[in-house]
Amino acid sequence: MIVYLKTFLFFLLFYSSLYTEQKVVLITGATSGVGLATAKVFHQAGWKVWAGYRNKPGEDDFRWVALDVRKDDMVEKAISTLLEEEGKIDVLINNAGYGVIGAEETNTMEQAKDQFEVLFFGPLRLIQAVAPTMRHQQSGHIINISGVCGVRALPGLGVYSAAKFALEGMSESLAVTLSPWNVKVSIVEAGSINSQWVNNATMGLRDCDEPFYTQLSESLIRRLSHTGQLGQDTKEIGELILKIAQRETPDLRYQSSAKAKVTAAKKLVDPTGNQMRKEQIDYFYSLVGEKR
Repeated sequence: MIVYLKTFLFFLLFYSSLYTEQKVVLITGATSGVGLATAKVFHQAGWKVWAGYRNKPGEDDFRWVALDVRKDDMVEKAISTLLEEEGKIDVLINNAGYGVIGAEETNTMEQAKDQFEVLFFGPLRLIQAVAPTMRHQQSGHIINISGVCGVRALPGLGVYSAAKFALEGMSESLAVTLSPWNVKVSIVEAGSINSQWVNNATMGLRDCDEPFYTQLSESLIRRLSHTGQLGQDTKEIGELILKIAQRETPDLRYQSSAKAKVTAAKKLVDPTGNQMRKEQIDYFYSLVGEKR
């Protein structure tokens, strides 16, 4: 009797899983590093993964979609295609990014503007594209990939840090303004990651005759290369992001490692951001009236 009961329960769980609605996630910058690792983790967990790429995509079994976050038309097309095929979007992960290395005097205005286009305006484009659907669904989760540089600026990464600071600031507001529709917002602050970030970074191109800045850039590249080799595995970051996406009441902020949490705690009295979010929500409703 027990054997038959176990068999019945097995098939009940198996067939119910077939009819469980598959969750949909869009990940930007998914061809390498944290983006690719996160796409693999979500795919293995049974999610329908839409993986954004700017260059040639990999061979993994995702729904690859051309997506340069700097271009309005590509963002609009990617989101409209996703919604036409899926009818919903559960999670948006703003991960696409790269870094500009060099003292502020050595960064051209074009480099600074492009840094913000990718790290700040790109996520904003995606957020504006998915927010109407998430509000209509009365559900959704936006996860913005920041870093400890979004809390504490490193010398030689001033423009990069400024863009991450901007992303964090917008996320704090967004977590409140989308809360009436049960749309959640989280920030992931990673420290050193074992990836190709340094190799994909660009150097400041503005002419400057100060040798001290050259020494700063060269030393910073060596330091970041070394710490990167000892850094967190990208899969570990992806697994954290999946856990965040699965939580019913996620924190506003997550540090990806104990070391990153120590760095954030030096500046943030409330590392999770939850107390600040509560205070901001109360303030928000003092402006707009009663809760929906």
